[in-house]
Amino acid sequence: MRTTLHRTTIVLFLVVLSCLSLKIEAEDLSGMRLAVIPRCSSQDRDDGYVRVCAELLSQREIDEVQSMHFVDVIAYKPVEDGLILAAKMKKSDIAFYDRPAFSGEISTYLEPVGENHYAIKVRFKGIEKAKLNPLLINFEGRAPISLNIDGREANERTVVESWPAVLKSLQSGGAQYETMNFTGGKFLESKLVKVFRGAKCLKSIALCHVIYDSDGGSLESFISNSHAAHISLDGFVLVGIPSSNENRIGELLKGRHQESFDAFLRFVVNVLRQTVEKGEAPKGRYVAGYSNGGAWAFDALLLHQDLFDGAIVMSPATWELQSRVQLKGKKVFVGAGELERSFFKMAREIEKTSADLGAEVKTIYPKSGHTMNTWTPIWNMALKTLVDSR
Repeated sequence: MRTTLHRTTIVLFLVVLSCLSLKIEAEDLSGMRLAVIPRCSSQDRDDGYVRVCAELLSQREIDEVQSMHFVDVIAYKPVEDGLILAAKMKKSDIAFYDRPAFSGEISTYLEPVGENHYAIKVRFKGIEKAKLNPLLINFEGRAPISLNIDGREANERTVVESWPAVLKSLQSGGAQYETMNFTGGKFLESKLVKVFRGAKCLKSIALCHVIYDSDGGSLESFISNSHAAHISLDGFVLVGIPSSNENRIGELLKGRHQESFDAFLRFVVNVLRQTVEKGEAPKGRYVAGYSNGGAWAFDALLLHQDLFDGAIVMSPATWELQSRVQLKGKKVFVGAGELERSFFKMAREIEKTSADLGAEVKTIYPKSGHTMNTWTPIWNMALKTLVDSR
């Protein structure tokens, strides 16, 4: 049993790292070793910590760790351009490599700093103001623990209620929420689509914005966060489309499996649009998605600029411009977390491309990773802008 749990923990660690598309490296820190995050150098200090790196703690910081308040076995402390991450656990509780590790938005081993105490300092400009949820892994026989780091200003935070409570509140104000079943076909799986209609959109969508979200599994979370941020949803029709469980890349990334990509886009443009809008033109029509869905959203806009008024592009995956089109008058909301290297780079490229093609571009780049901590601010920025637009 112990060997099975040990192997399971190692597999989980490797899966999480591979999902982040990070290069696994090890740096020598005076005889100790770190995974993924490199050792901070004097150049990092001189440059102002513009890359993520890690440092061992000073004796003063080690003393502070000993007196930290631990929730379960984890704790953190913000410092200028840095976070001290700490764990308090027995050596016998660690599954491998003699020390616990964080994985996810921040991936690194912690270093021993005293009996049953482990810690490391992660440096990155402004990271002390980030919203992050790295997982402490390496346990023997227990699930990873999420560390909730939130250094944002109080007025930037939102407290999200459970979805049933949010839905009840929205429905009391006249909103409607339903699911629609669509039978699949060749190159397209059956779809269970979620549709939210704000109170103003029930009789007519002529004054409403319709957003087709290719990451429909997160629609309820997006709605909950927008509601908590006091963004009025009365003038929105929000459509959550689940991508394929088996062929997500094929459906969302142009050129990977072109038949699947074409079938999914035809479904949204022809079948779903007609069903949701019932032949009535909305005030605005947008596409949205994150990761592979972010790349899909921008491609959908480029391929159907006659239909869509813009796109919400969150942490876009691999994408390239294959033909120049005119995006004058279109709105592109784009962003990515500064801790997700390749997605951040792709978002900046789409930002530039959108502007070059004439689009009105709004951006936000949170100090977070490939999670809802990044996508929620981008989504909220887009909806607030559309609410405020005339």
